[in-house]
Amino acid sequence: MKLSIVSASVLLAAMSVSAYAYTPGTYTAAIAGQNGPVKVEVTTSADKILSVKIVDQKETEGIGSKAVSALPAAIVKAQSADVQGIAGASVSSAAIKKAVQECLNQAQGKKAAPLALKNGTFEGKAYGNNGWLTVEVTVKDNKITDIKTPGQRETKYLGDTAIREIGKDVLQYQTLNVDNIAGATVTSTALKTAIAQAIEKAGGDIAAFQKPVPEKIKKVAGITKGSADLIIVGAGGAGLSAAVTAKDLGVKNVLVLEKMPVVGGNTLRCASAFNAADPDRQKALPMTETLKDAVVKAISEKPVSEEHAKLMTDVKAKYEAYLKSGSKTLFDCPEWHALQTYNGGDKVGQIPLIRQYSNNVLDTLHWMQSKGSPVMDRVSQGAGALWQRTHQLDAPAGLGLIDPLYQSAVKQGVNFKLGMRVQDLILNDKGRVIGVTATDKVGNKYEFTSKDGVILATGGYSQNKEMRQKSAPHLTPEMVSTNQPGATGDGIVIATRHGADTTGMNYVQVYPLATPGTGALQGRARKMSGLDDVIDVNKNGERFVKEDARRDEFVAAIKKQPGGVVYDINDSSIVKPLNSFNEDVETLVSIGRIYKADSLADLAKQLGMPADKLEATVAEFNKMVEAKNDPKFGRKLFDRPIVKPPFYATPRAPSIHHTMGGLQISTNAQVLDKNGKPIPGLYAAGEVTGGIHGSNRLGGNATADVLTFGRIAAKSAVAHK
Repeated sequence: MKLSIVSASVLLAAMSVSAYAYTPGTYTAAIAGQNGPVKVEVTTSADKILSVKIVDQKETEGIGSKAVSALPAAIVKAQSADVQGIAGASVSSAAIKKAVQECLNQAQGKKAAPLALKNGTFEGKAYGNNGWLTVEVTVKDNKITDIKTPGQRETKYLGDTAIREIGKDVLQYQTLNVDNIAGATVTSTALKTAIAQAIEKAGGDIAAFQKPVPEKIKKVAGITKGSADLIIVGAGGAGLSAAVTAKDLGVKNVLVLEKMPVVGGNTLRCASAFNAADPDRQKALPMTETLKDAVVKAISEKPVSEEHAKLMTDVKAKYEAYLKSGSKTLFDCPEWHALQTYNGGDKVGQIPLIRQYSNNVLDTLHWMQSKGSPVMDRVSQGAGALWQRTHQLDAPAGLGLIDPLYQSAVKQGVNFKLGMRVQDLILNDKGRVIGVTATDKVGNKYEFTSKDGVILATGGYSQNKEMRQKSAPHLTPEMVSTNQPGATGDGIVIATRHGADTTGMNYVQVYPLATPGTGALQGRARKMSGLDDVIDVNKNGERFVKEDARRDEFVAAIKKQPGGVVYDINDSSIVKPLNSFNEDVETLVSIGRIYKADSLADLAKQLGMPADKLEATVAEFNKMVEAKNDPKFGRKLFDRPIVKPPFYATPRAPSIHHTMGGLQISTNAQVLDKNGKPIPGLYAAGEVTGGIHGSNRLGGNATADVLTFGRIAAKSAVAHK
């Protein structure tokens, strides 16, 4: 028996020596990660891993970066690449571990298996942004010859750009080690994951598909110069609105510079909620006593300024005329929209800007329809909108806004330069803005001059953690955002360098009902963005706030709930196969992002909450719908009861959403200096500006503001030649 134990010990020792028999040295390898190649450097002695360093990576801060920070030390401690990955950073973790293992293989004299792919078409599958992304990879003579994504529903201009560009690079360079498309990270990663699955099914070794892609843009000396009649910085909703308006006005050479590789900005990611007083569509809505009380209260309070008093007087006159008419349909008008915007922003917004917005927004909506935006006839009340004037488009996310504008811009000959980051303004000796300087992805320098000036449409700063925390210290760096990664406040930084004034920089809005963990807007069961037929409950199955509250009130209430997570509860009457973000609802149910049940009791069981509490909460709400009264929290928004099975629950949590502060502008969208004087030739529109929304933006006001002031900026630039 003793002899057997000794023999076993010797055998284990021999296996251990064999497992860690390295040629001393430093080895490198790169494997495709979440956002591009992750390059590691591993140093070994004859029998140990001495160090693991990550020498190059582009992983997402706060997600993949956690794996970058933690795994090297864990691998050295374990003396193995086979360690536990970091939760929430599975792609980054896998890339690091595979790269380290490749280095260890090199240290042990192992070579990546030569290409021995089977001919044929092989399938891979990964969950993308809007659903499962199925990829068909065709292999012939050890090469990938074709990549198809049948039935994909990824967002146009975002996901489809990633599919096209990454697929093209994989085919050309026979590698997975390509950069993700910024702004379309989820789709990019899903595509590469699915392609990798297909390669493995074909008998390939992923390590053999990791050669780097050469830089597509060549570095050149000097400064490349160009000119235009009008320069617009940013290709989101404001920038595209300005570009198309300029073309409509006859401007010949319109140049749009966009630092991201895709167009659309935050507008493409929005829920397409668009506020406007719209008598034709609102005539289907009733005016309840509760709603009348809200108007009377607003026009009866003590004004805080002469402008406020004048606005109240204007609303009062319109309301009295409405009552005199005997109408039973919903009361609304631009003045009431303006007053609610002002009051909802805690009376710190600027009434002249607010009036300019509310007076022009319906015209903007009609203009968008003329360009092809599919505006739905039903008007609802979005989260935090305060009134039933929220329009929605019959298209995924913000595509119904961006697509018509971009197509119109291209058709009219607007010149787009993507991947072009504006660095500064060019001023002449009289202080007029006559152009911009910019750089491309590899640092090449450019100067573009403009006859009619420059419009800044660069978006807000919610993704600039330093700027947002300086403005609003309670917004800690780890907080997620609904915004696209390019929302880093560039326009504010550039303009203030030349004396531009700012306003309301400490006002940053948090959206109450985003996807927990990611902060994304999508992932819900309901088709409409409005909360007319929805309640929100906590983990105990109880309502805790009026769902039509201001967003800041809603967020504050959610933060007090267990775990800071709540659930949208609705029935099937407002559910379609695809939600407003083009996601398949049944797929979301199957992967656990939405809960579905034929009874409220079963739904409560899935959510881990008391069934009797949820049933009682829904029954209580249904009585409120019938009575059009909420004695518990004071909700004013009622439409249909929650009675039609199946029933749905969508987890929701707060996410940084909108920066209300920004550049100070005039009502004509001219950027003002600290003395209140216009900076000649400089205009701004959209989330780069401040003063309209005060300390709290009403839900549905952003898209409407962005598109409206984009048009105003273009008209002003053309008029002030």
